[in-house]
Amino acid sequence: MSDAEQWGRPEPGQTLKGLLALVGERFVELCAAPPGEGGTVRRVVLLDPLEPQESPGDLLVAVGVDPDSEEAVALVRRAGSAGAAGVVLPPTGAEARNKALREAAAEAGTAVLFRGWWTDWPTAIGMLHAGLSVAKEPGLTGVPLGNLGELAKAIALRVGGSVTIEDLDSNVLAYSPTGQGADPVRVWTILGGKPPEGRLADMEKAGFFRQLWKSTGVLYRKAQGATPERLIVLVRAGEVPLGSIWVAADGEPLSVATATEALQAAAHTAAAHLLNDRARRAGQDQQLLEEARALLDGRGSAELLSWRTGLPSAERCAVLSVRTAPGRAGDAVRNRLAPLVFRHCAHPGHLLAVVPSDRGALVLLGGLAKDAAQAEEHVARLARSLARDLSKQLELRVRIGIGEVQESLDRAPDSRRTADLALGGLLFGRAGHDCARVGEVAGAVALLHYVEALRDERPPVTTPVDRLVERNETALVDTLRAYLDHAREKSKAADALGVARTTFAHRLDQTVVKVSGIDLDDPDARLLAQLQLRLLGLQAGDGV
Repeated sequence: MSDAEQWGRPEPGQTLKGLLALVGERFVELCAAPPGEGGTVRRVVLLDPLEPQESPGDLLVAVGVDPDSEEAVALVRRAGSAGAAGVVLPPTGAEARNKALREAAAEAGTAVLFRGWWTDWPTAIGMLHAGLSVAKEPGLTGVPLGNLGELAKAIALRVGGSVTIEDLDSNVLAYSPTGQGADPVRVWTILGGKPPEGRLADMEKAGFFRQLWKSTGVLYRKAQGATPERLIVLVRAGEVPLGSIWVAADGEPLSVATATEALQAAAHTAAAHLLNDRARRAGQDQQLLEEARALLDGRGSAELLSWRTGLPSAERCAVLSVRTAPGRAGDAVRNRLAPLVFRHCAHPGHLLAVVPSDRGALVLLGGLAKDAAQAEEHVARLARSLARDLSKQLELRVRIGIGEVQESLDRAPDSRRTADLALGGLLFGRAGHDCARVGEVAGAVALLHYVEALRDERPPVTTPVDRLVERNETALVDTLRAYLDHAREKSKAADALGVARTTFAHRLDQTVVKVSGIDLDDPDARLLAQLQLRLLGLQAGDGV
């Protein structure tokens, strides 16, 4: 069975606008769509480039397509020709590319969407399937979508008991009115926002929650002392669990058979409401995220972000630029980096916002100490602990550029600029630091600046490094690089490469020098070789 068949199972039709209202921009962000409702989505299809199967109503999930490439533009045009509802691409921050994709979508009559920065592909795909799978129960269609309070009241009338709607962590999202004879557990649950800790612990110990997560129908809990009988159902959208509905007898016994049937039906209706509620709350988080990103990009309002987040606008701030080691392993965890960073930094006394970036994550720290030296030490200490703990957790080296402390929140873009420069110096340089301010890696930052300027330049002659590259023998290039990087000390260079010193010396003198023609005693030749080797590393992604 192909991937397209596996992920492309038919689903009930849903307008694109309606699907996005359910799923929310935390998971999928809209770039462009046809006017009106945006067409009808009938299934979610994981794009198989070897076996394209676009059909009318398909929402194509293009996991492996670079959104900044011409391939992405061509895919959008092809999708429109096939009548597909849209294409979901990996996230991108390139505005120029967004414009090209929007133009292609308008010409093709289809939609372009991006996976959210804060999620991964399995979650985004699961949420899209969940949005398509929710059914509408005729008996409760009068309840406005996402109004959980009205939903709880409507379910209570159907089942003949008191209702609470809870999320997956047992937090109360909504409840129906309760009579004067309500049991103490229900009262404490409503007043405290979740069931009492002792009751949760007892249910966990008894295995009730394991039973609930595996269940496909309504569960029954008989009365115990002053606690009346209850019915509970897990609410799912497709395969995605969203929460649960609890029904308690209120003054008189439940009509169990009738109430069970009504609650099972109500769970289908509740899926759309819970999915919409989750999307709405995630959308509020997304809005805060965009406001923080806009400020760090130099186009946002410090006052607005301060009002929305509580970050003091008139107190010191600083930015950390965080990234995993370059390479495939680092790329695989980059989408998880921002939530992990937030979890580490979100402690009492830390006022912050964490923003995903194309490099990894940006941390905006606000409300820092009035004393500049004290604020700088606090930021540096946090950066060191963050790099240490994340490296251990991810089993990858994490580097952090520390931005200069600024006097007020509106200067956050200046701190972000120095943090990015410092991170670039860490990744490009040869120092062993995991964290640094820009002044601590100034040499690497300056050298990177010059090398970047030469990235697209080609010398008018063939150089010694060119000759080594033409041989297509990585060991020769690595030997020359190690020799130059270790101040021409052959023993240190050999040890760094993990080869015998005699082997290294022979390879350098008898092969590298002869093949390339380099004069290792000429300082100009050494400088040129180092510049070209750094350019090769930059192009290969070994540096920034």
